[in-house]
Amino acid sequence: MAESKTPLERALTLAAVSGLKVTMGPALLEASRRGPRTNGWVLGALGEMALDKLGFLPARYRPMLMIPRALAGAYAARESMRRDGVEDSSIPIMGAVVAAGVACVAPIARITLNRGLGVNNAVLGLAEDYLALKFGGEAVGLSMEQLGDAAKEAVGDLRDKVAPDLELPSLPSLTGSHPDTRPAPIPSHI
Repeated sequence: MAESKTPLERALTLAAVSGLKVTMGPALLEASRRGPRTNGWVLGALGEMALDKLGFLPARYRPMLMIPRALAGAYAARESMRRDGVEDSSIPIMGAVVAAGVACVAPIARITLNRGLGVNNAVLGLAEDYLALKFGGEAVGLSMEQLGDAAKEAVGDLRDKVAPDLELPSLPSLTGSHPDTRPAPIPSHI
């Protein structure tokens, strides 16, 4: 968990996560703080993950796309260290370098696994997202369940602002412990 890592390890983990997904490091920091900007950052991270799966985002290793990742890594590392009570002017530089490095290496690994081993690119994208959420969540002390709750809250808040009268169907329980949450059987006469 977050307590077993040093402040520098937590900061650089968030920088690395920002190299994978530019909005993820700041979103994780804000979600752990429960600040007023949490929902905006969480929605940004959710949108970035969705756009990545749809193929709308250009390759992150291009120099113009490494700049925002490096800046997000610098910000996430600096804010993480500040949260731990450490002020060090070299931390943002280290965070930027880590984020840019991950932004270069991750696509190469993804392309190699896709072309070399035949692993589906969408599966690799989901695995990348999972790893970013898992390690980033541990760095800020949030469980996967708490991250899911933050995402639900952000989407619910957006829905309430954009279409307050819109009723969205709820997903059935993944545990299947309550018979009321299972989907109704499809009639055989259809």
